[in-house]
Amino acid sequence: MEFEQLNLTEILTALQDFMTQDGSISTEQRDFYKSFRTELNNHEGEFLIDDVERLLVATREQVESISDEDFSKMGRAILTRYSNKNEDAINERIRRLAEEEAAKRAAAEAIRKEEEARKAEEERLAEEERLAEEERLAEDERLAEEARLAEEERIAEEARLAEEARLAEEARLAEEARLAAEAQSAEEARLAEEARLAAEAQSAEEARLAEEARLAEEARLAEEARLAEEARLAAEAQSAEEARLAEEARLAEEARLAEEARLAEQARIEAELAAGEAEKQAYWDAHDDPVEEEKVVPDLPAQATPLEAENPKSTLTKIILITGLVAGLGAAAYFLTL
Repeated sequence: MEFEQLNLTEILTALQDFMTQDGSISTEQRDFYKSFRTELNNHEGEFLIDDVERLLVATREQVESISDEDFSKMGRAILTRYSNKNEDAINERIRRLAEEEAAKRAAAEAIRKEEEARKAEEERLAEEERLAEEERLAEDERLAEEARLAEEERIAEEARLAEEARLAEEARLAEEARLAAEAQSAEEARLAEEARLAAEAQSAEEARLAEEARLAEEARLAEEARLAEEARLAAEAQSAEEARLAEEARLAEEARLAEEARLAEQARIEAELAAGEAEKQAYWDAHDDPVEEEKVVPDLPAQATPLEAENPKSTLTKIILITGLVAGLGAAAYFLTL
């Protein structure tokens, strides 16, 4: 249910009823009424109860001559009119407020019970933690005692083991001294044997080196002899080859000169034939007689040598070539047998 707000007329009527209840209005009340009505006229919107209270306070500040009693009664008169107009809504609001208060008390009670339960749980947990701590401390004391006894037992065991280790170390040192003496004797014998074997090995190595030097010298002399023989055969082959090449060059030069002479003679003959033919043609051209004269072909000169004639020096050339070939084959066979 919503609250109904007072309008301007209702507010001023409530104030007038209060002021006229004794039959007359004082000057202070009249001034207060005028100022209050001006404030109400200047207000915009609905007149909420908070707005009415604010306007009353503002008017009181303007009209200071109004007494506190009158100001309070005027305010209660307006609020009473507001209460009478909204009695049902106020009762409903009071009921809701009561329900809300009951709900708040119930919630507070639930919170209180939860807090008590929480505190009880915390106390229970604290008690359990205390008991667990006492049990832990007792267990720590037991374990510490067991650790102390174990430590004492360990120290005693370490002392026993240290004594056994000392005795074992003394026995080990004695055994090491004995073994060192034996090892020294064996080492001296080994060194003596190694010295003897080294002397024998040095003698054998010297003999081997001497034999290798002798064989190397023999091989060097044999190689020098072989190389000298090869050089001699190579020199002979080179001389034969040079002689063959010189003979071939001489024969080639003679053949070249003979070919040049033949070609020169052939050119001369062809030139004479051409000249004779030209003279004959000129003669017939001059006499208009077509009688053909007998062609005269001049003989070759007596000193011309036919190309097919064998050179008397070709036999010598063949002999030189055969001799060089045989010498080369012999040198090759000698090198292959090395």
